[in-house]
Amino acid sequence: MSSSFSPLERSFSVFLSKFPFLKKFVKLFYTRLVYIRNRKNYKVKTISPVQAVSDSRESFFGYYDVTPENNDFQIFNEPELSTSVVPSSDSFVSVCIKSISGEDLLLRATSSSYNWQQGCRAHWINSNEFVFNDFDKDKNSYVCKRYNVKNSQCVAEYDLPVQSSFQDKYYYSLNYSRLMNLRADYGYRNKFLLEVDELDDLKNDGVWKVDYKTGKSKLSLSLHEVAGFQSKYDVAKFNHKVNHVLISPSGDKFIFMHRLISNGRRFDRLLLSDSEGKLLKVLSDNEMVSHCCWLDNNTVLGYLRGPSNKDAYWLIDCNTGKFTSFLDGALDQFGDGHPSANGDYVITDTYPDKSRMQQLILVNWKASQVRVLGEFFHGFDYTGETRCDLHPRFSPDGKTVYFDSVFSSERKLYSMNIESVFQ
Repeated sequence: MSSSFSPLERSFSVFLSKFPFLKKFVKLFYTRLVYIRNRKNYKVKTISPVQAVSDSRESFFGYYDVTPENNDFQIFNEPELSTSVVPSSDSFVSVCIKSISGEDLLLRATSSSYNWQQGCRAHWINSNEFVFNDFDKDKNSYVCKRYNVKNSQCVAEYDLPVQSSFQDKYYYSLNYSRLMNLRADYGYRNKFLLEVDELDDLKNDGVWKVDYKTGKSKLSLSLHEVAGFQSKYDVAKFNHKVNHVLISPSGDKFIFMHRLISNGRRFDRLLLSDSEGKLLKVLSDNEMVSHCCWLDNNTVLGYLRGPSNKDAYWLIDCNTGKFTSFLDGALDQFGDGHPSANGDYVITDTYPDKSRMQQLILVNWKASQVRVLGEFFHGFDYTGETRCDLHPRFSPDGKTVYFDSVFSSERKLYSMNIESVFQ
């Protein structure tokens, strides 16, 4: 919830989380009521100009944990379907590549396996190659496709869809059908929903590791292992899923979210594993984990419920498990966001406030400097599964920030140069 909501309103929101179906209707009514009183006379305000990456009617990139840029090229999605309605397996998104210095598209591929939050997980794995997910009708399965920009061809297809990559060495895969059952925002719609016995099968589902060179895969972590690891819950009473795999900068370990769901209510855990799937530690088990990133190879920054049940930005030492308030709470006033890091800098965002404005926030965490880069209007046409979080990410050199927004009443991927912000 955004910073413009009072502590009482935030506490009530946390309370309503115990009743998810009621919360949905209360939120729908209340956000519209407060907007009438708080709306602003502008839809965008920034300290630096913003530029749409694509001239198409709508475009987007996806999640905040990967960047559209690889120094020479940009990657983005152009949808056939309006992004104000839920995705459809009968429509495609185009995965587009263009040079940073040019306007013409260099390559266009298509995928029918996507969502509005993460697209088809298109991302760079080296300077000339990128991967994304698609559906193979003949195999009736989700696959990962690898493309080379220089020859504009698909150079490999892998039997499991990608979730997170470590360069062009390996990637981790998840069951997107399970995600479709339990959180459609991050699932794909090409297959039938799982049956109850498939959801209950925790031993043959979880996190797979796939070698990019050989294509060989293995189930590194089963949901059975994850659910039983240092758990305080009666695991049989819940549905289970894992999501949001984030690999450490050196590739020696990864974090992921384990979510337990019963009657619509969710309990979150943040777990740490080594790269081969040996569970090392439960980093957070206080019911709520929202969004995280690696600050360095041993430190995780996340918005989650920490000591004293405080929802805030916390630093977690992966060696000791110790929690430390990030910047002594300087970001707590903004509420939940999607943080990512580049050297001394962190970029994050906010959810729509009472005036339906989302803020883009730049932090120099070494110098304890915080700067709001802009405000962007988020209308009611995009809501729930079709919402548009800013999901900000840096370019590799840290000079540009990319983000998705609907302030123009259409979803678009934008860029902003930030070189002079803290000079």
